[in-house]
Amino acid sequence: MSRDARHLDAGHESLAINNTRIRRFLTLVALKTTARFFRRHGACVPISRRLIVKSDAFVDLTEGATMRFIANNTSVPIPKVWCSFVRNGRVYLVMERIRGDCIAKEWDERSKESRGKLLAQLKLMVDEIRSLQPRPDAGVESCVGGSLFDSRMPHPDRRFGPFQTIQEFHLWLRDNLQPSEAEKPEQAAEQDWKDVKDMAARQDGPWPRPVFTHGDLNPCNIIVRGDKVVGIIDWEFSGWYPNYWEYTSAWCTQILRTEWQDLLSSFLEPFPEELEMERTRQRWWGEI
Repeated sequence: MSRDARHLDAGHESLAINNTRIRRFLTLVALKTTARFFRRHGACVPISRRLIVKSDAFVDLTEGATMRFIANNTSVPIPKVWCSFVRNGRVYLVMERIRGDCIAKEWDERSKESRGKLLAQLKLMVDEIRSLQPRPDAGVESCVGGSLFDSRMPHPDRRFGPFQTIQEFHLWLRDNLQPSEAEKPEQAAEQDWKDVKDMAARQDGPWPRPVFTHGDLNPCNIIVRGDKVVGIIDWEFSGWYPNYWEYTSAWCTQILRTEWQDLLSSFLEPFPEELEMERTRQRWWGEI
């Protein structure tokens, strides 16, 4: 099969899971009936004590496919996908509700031992995710070789990629600018322009193979119960990315949670040089 043939569009029906008439019917009926007894959380609507539906203009079938990929290839606890389908151009992702609280809740009240247990479990889970092996020809792409999504990207395209190489992804991130071939903008200081040149040179250099990345490891997406991590949720930003992306995206999106930034190195390999590279890019092209 050619590389292009494997690149499935996010809404491609082949990515649907348990897409049966009865499951579609039960989901749509529940959204009109039992859902009224539960409180909505953004795109997520509980329809029972055990199931929740994620559906809005930005939800796509790739997220369900990613969750199935993680469930089939790791022991990381994630919500089980009950079904996913498209109706009238809108994606419905029905999954298990995981009972627990986000890791940040009552973090300050936890003992040092309790915190250590949670961070140790989280590190094992992240290490397992990062140990997944990409295809030999994988670039920056979703788990099915298709496009990616990240609502935090300062870019007009709702979805982006796939990119054949990490260097191609980097070039897209900086709007195809090649500082070595461009003149310094008048308003730019000499040091700032040098930083951009250094950033581009590093981005265009050699990189290890892409690493599977959750993409949004903020405290709200890590569910705990007691001293146990019982779920990692919200896989919509996930895919194969440069090896530093998990760390830098987690760090840069938590500028108001400096205590969480300080904890990242407890379960994520830090990439300080790449973090500076990303901070330079964000100063010029916007957040993440």
